[in-house]
Amino acid sequence: MRYILSAATLVASVVLLTQPASVGSAVRNALNACLEVMIPSLFAFTVLSIYLQGSGLYRIVFRPLTVPLSKLLRLDEELCAVFLLANIGGYPVGARLLTDLVKNGRLSDGDAGRLLCCCYGSGPAFVIGIAGMGVFGSAAAGAVIFAACFLSSLIVGLFVCRFKNKIDLAPSESIYDLSAARFVNSVTSAARVMFTVCVMIVSFAAVSAVLETIGIQSAAETLMSLFGFKNSAVILPTFLEISRLRDIVPTSGYAYPLCGALLSFGGVCVILQISAITEGRIPLKSFIFSRIPAAALTALLSSVGILLGEPVLSVYAPSGDVTVQPFSVNATMSLCVIIMCGMLLACQTRKQRL
Repeated sequence: MRYILSAATLVASVVLLTQPASVGSAVRNALNACLEVMIPSLFAFTVLSIYLQGSGLYRIVFRPLTVPLSKLLRLDEELCAVFLLANIGGYPVGARLLTDLVKNGRLSDGDAGRLLCCCYGSGPAFVIGIAGMGVFGSAAAGAVIFAACFLSSLIVGLFVCRFKNKIDLAPSESIYDLSAARFVNSVTSAARVMFTVCVMIVSFAAVSAVLETIGIQSAAETLMSLFGFKNSAVILPTFLEISRLRDIVPTSGYAYPLCGALLSFGGVCVILQISAITEGRIPLKSFIFSRIPAAALTALLSSVGILLGEPVLSVYAPSGDVTVQPFSVNATMSLCVIIMCGMLLACQTRKQRL
């Protein structure tokens, strides 16, 4: 393996030195995607999710849903709230919440690994923005795909929770913590999560550019076309980094299940982010293997969207890299969020040193 990685590193170095323009363009588009899509759709809910768990308020907020869900999944109501937050908050949220429970000694690492199989989702904001409006030009299409992703996670949850040994959660020493420090800690934790997400997206944009330059992208496209796959040019980049889903052409009848499967899988980039967020405290083997049946199940459920007919593509733009104005409202607000997070992280680091 080390020889393969060494050879890959050498090839990447040659491409970066000889083709800086193509790699630079890919990185710029990835930065735009972070500023325009990822931070606006994920950051606020990541803060909210971490705060709801840390403060204990999610026991109250989600109780009307966690009571029946706990009977269905045979889980503690608090873990059912984690399941809900993970599937509506975005990919990093479940990993972050489960890791905190393991750190606090309330959940075993093995049980956390099982829960991660179903506490993993792209969230409605991301799905509707990227898949719904970005691909189909229809919020309803995004809602159908999100519903398929959520139902898939619920079905996976039945297999990993209800039909296996019961997952135990140790009681919390303090039920509620509504202090200002808890909110600030929630923001700084979310800032670390978003930093990891954005850096990984930019890095994988460079990887995709290298693969395209050396011909692997074209070879994969040709191979998938032989097997009848539609949107074959987009599958490999999206398999690596999920925000490239916006490049899928919706005119194919396979667009709904393709979007559902790729969103359920999440992409190699997201899986590496999950590995970083869990800090080695949660085994990922079961989680990684669960992505295959989960993606297949989501694709099947997403096929319901085909019955809705072709959506009106009133806001649909042709497939390809989206050129974003450098000082759009979303980008400006995202930059403000990044500056704020940097200040909070700096203050927290200084406080720890003192």
